[in-house]
Amino acid sequence: MGEEIQWDPDAIAYIRSRGDRYPDSLGIEPQWTQEVMDDRDLLALEPDPKSRIGASRFIGHSRSAGRVLVVIAYRDLDGDLHGINAWPATGADLTLYQQGDPNGQHD
Repeated sequence: MGEEIQWDPDAIAYIRSRGDRYPDSLGIEPQWTQEVMDDRDLLALEPDPKSRIGASRFIGHSRSAGRVLVVIAYRDLDGDLHGINAWPATGADLTLYQQGDPNGQHD
């Protein structure tokens, strides 16, 4: 089993409401993000090179969602992961997951 991601109520409401913000988008359930972390082919970018705050990017498959998801989280001083955002993987993120990234870290 992968690392646990902790989600606060505001972050849960945010990822669940993606469909309200983006047409034809999918709301993300917090348990799906844990399935991403449990994916044996998980791609972990720690830190995410695109992050301005040093957050981490995790790309993995969620069985319940039936697709690959991107999960953004930050580590607190104790090393615990806290969810910030999540969305269905597309474009470069999906390609990285499908091909594997030799510069990324696989769990």
